[in-house]
Amino acid sequence: MVNAAATEDTSIAAQTSDSRPTQETNEPILADLNNDYIGFGRHDMHLHMRSFGGFRHVEVSEEFELTVTNIAENDTDVKNLINDGYNVTSLRPITKTMIDAEGNVITEATTAVLTLQKDTTSHATVMVDIQEAKVTQIIILTRIVIDKS
Repeated sequence: MVNAAATEDTSIAAQTSDSRPTQETNEPILADLNNDYIGFGRHDMHLHMRSFGGFRHVEVSEEFELTVTNIAENDTDVKNLINDGYNVTSLRPITKTMIDAEGNVITEATTAVLTLQKDTTSHATVMVDIQEAKVTQIIILTRIVIDKS
């Protein structure tokens, strides 16, 4: 459990692992040393191609969205979050692009990131491995404000 004071009267509690990946993984990396958001499992290469949160706008089909949400909803921990009042607020694919020997570009979505929200105090990020059809990681952030006025 990580606790970090945002201001004198607020705090953010994050439930996640403190370990950092030693090689490229789908493990979230939320900020670099300058507290710049660098995306999930990707290091900022300063190519100036970043848009909001390091993700460029990609439109997903209803079928893709249904596939990802079905995988997530079959996970018992995600079911518990939904039963606790969390709602899916966004879905972002993480794509892998390869160039084969003939120069053909192949792009596929290997992972998706679901964001769930409960009221205005709690957010959950769910990493979904599409190829393995399973949830690989859930990060829950809860904001607690103590008003001392």
